[in-house]
Amino acid sequence: MKTTTIRRLVAVIASTGLLIAAAPSMAPAANATEACALGTTCEGSLTGKLGATTFKIQMPTKFNGTVLVYSHGYRVGTPVPAALAVPLGLNDPTRYVATKVPAFAAAFGTDVAYVGAPFADVAPSATVRDNLLAQGYALSGVGYAKQGWATAEGVEANELLMGHIRGGAISGVKKTMTWGTSLGGLIAATVAERNPKIVAGVLADCAPLEGPEQAFSGAMTVLYTWKTMIAPTLRVANYESYTQALTDLSTVLTVLGGYPTKTGANSDLGYPIAQANMMGALMAGLPTKSTVYDGLTVNPAFASLGTLAAISAGYSPASAGASTAAAMLQNVGAAAALGILGRYELEQRVRTIGGLAATDSANFSNNLNVQYSKLLSSEQRGEFGDTLNAGAVNINGMMAALDASKGNATLRFPANPTAVKIVRALPAPKGVYTNPVVLLTTSYDPIVAPANTFDYYTALMATAKKAGSLAKVAQYYTMPVEDGYTKFAAGGKSPDAAASAAANVSGVGHCAFSLDNWSAVTKSVATLNALTNATTVAAVKKAKAIGYGGAAVNGDGFYVPEALKRPGITKL
Repeated sequence: MKTTTIRRLVAVIASTGLLIAAAPSMAPAANATEACALGTTCEGSLTGKLGATTFKIQMPTKFNGTVLVYSHGYRVGTPVPAALAVPLGLNDPTRYVATKVPAFAAAFGTDVAYVGAPFADVAPSATVRDNLLAQGYALSGVGYAKQGWATAEGVEANELLMGHIRGGAISGVKKTMTWGTSLGGLIAATVAERNPKIVAGVLADCAPLEGPEQAFSGAMTVLYTWKTMIAPTLRVANYESYTQALTDLSTVLTVLGGYPTKTGANSDLGYPIAQANMMGALMAGLPTKSTVYDGLTVNPAFASLGTLAAISAGYSPASAGASTAAAMLQNVGAAAALGILGRYELEQRVRTIGGLAATDSANFSNNLNVQYSKLLSSEQRGEFGDTLNAGAVNINGMMAALDASKGNATLRFPANPTAVKIVRALPAPKGVYTNPVVLLTTSYDPIVAPANTFDYYTALMATAKKAGSLAKVAQYYTMPVEDGYTKFAAGGKSPDAAASAAANVSGVGHCAFSLDNWSAVTKSVATLNALTNATTVAAVKKAKAIGYGGAAVNGDGFYVPEALKRPGITKL
């Protein structure tokens, strides 16, 4: 293992001409013979076979003996033009750095772009960090040698850091637990499964534990629906160049950005935009609520003006179904960002690993024989039928348009078996119980379907039972308020986005845990710590009760999210 300072790593990256943002000031790395002192922060980098990864260690003033090793979530590893990055939140300076790409100037009005940074985090928020430090936990985290779907780099980075810690970087260690958010949760679970004698337990927050095939097949469902009925120029998959991916994302965001001024509009293909998008989102398993639209609240103007007068005056939403349709227009932007930029990056990784040429297919999702009409349940047809049938083309007409291409390799996207094998060989958890596990998920997440948690939980419980082990596994879901959170300013024609988002304190959005004090996360850590010490069924039950005390967490263990949609999963 080679230890270097963070400044050297940043200097190497900066020398490529890619990054222009200044690197934060960092203390020298602790080495194997000098422990990070209490109350201090130690930062540096470690080099493995896949490259150099940054790390950070933050010590409490009084150490309780437990180290938490944190893995951060997905960061786009390719420069994203500012025009696309800013509305998607991909310009957060704690996770992204500014870069200049001259080629972007003509198409996007500026050469400024943002790219995922190799910065290490020790917790998902400053509130969580400070809370855990106050409890005596030593916090550590890694930044990965490469961004994107960097599971291989993330696993290596975790193992390098844990080796560094065992070598003396933290003294007095009694227990090490891994945890992570989103993609970081998948990485943390993988590390725990692979190192059961080193990792005492794992906490995975809102993690895509079923892997990239499930995640990207859902995005393909949305994008193929768009290609068929809204934006026929979309490439959807097998991107041969970054320009193609950026063009797709720009197309989607342009349509979404212009839609509020054209409520009820049809696409150039003659299909109702809101209804077609809603149908694709339902088939993909996207949530029926967004950060602004709760799927319940109707504009108060309809009560005072009457339906016809309010609609003609441009007030919305008019019904719960219309609220859900608007929510899905909002959610699809986030889903498209992963489904396009994330897919491009993963396909490029596939090309590199497999030695594929730019013209070879790198597609790992197969929708060739998907019958889309079967993806919409009878319950969904019943609940949202009125809204789906309110456009220029009804639900049967839209379904017929999608299913007409079934089996057509020119119109659909058959997977390359080589690409599928490469993606399946990437590091991922297998759902084998080895040590205590806590799973925390937002119930309405546009990026990671909550059933990822339930399916992984089910697999862990099955393997624990088969092995005759005491199953020390807990799952929690944060829930939105039952009476809705969409807010309207007096006389407002559409919801007040800021006020609605402020009232949406939990349960909606990617990893959108309680915004008041993040107690759902900190109590999940406490649950995990208690589970590692539990030796009886009664002790396990008592430990699980801690997590149910988190803000907005479901009050019992009987909640089951909607089952995962799995269209396009190839059988090899």
